[in-house]
Amino acid sequence: MHGLWRLPASAVLLVVCGVAHAAEPFIGRWAINPVGCTIDGDTSETAPLVATATTIKWFVASCKIAKMYKTGSAVHIQARCSAEGQVSMTPITLDARGDRMRVTWDGSKVEDMRRCK
Repeated sequence: MHGLWRLPASAVLLVVCGVAHAAEPFIGRWAINPVGCTIDGDTSETAPLVATATTIKWFVASCKIAKMYKTGSAVHIQARCSAEGQVSMTPITLDARGDRMRVTWDGSKVEDMRRCK
């Protein structure tokens, strides 16, 4: 840490805070049906999947990302989800490629989603 005192303040900030990461491709609002882009539907087909760097919300589930790793373009997530009064650890895979995303939720493949514009 002694050498940090000779660096400009902006360089110290980068060393201490780390390099800013580009937004993950899965972050955003996605839907199976375009209707889900304009409303908060109440079915898996009409509800949007909304992903941030730390949370995922879809249909009746509200999840906090506990662990995450990547293989290729896919992000594998272990999330603590609350849905209809039940809390469970749920495996989720999000594979975003451009404006489309493949989703596997708790072991079940979901119809491909499209990014909401």
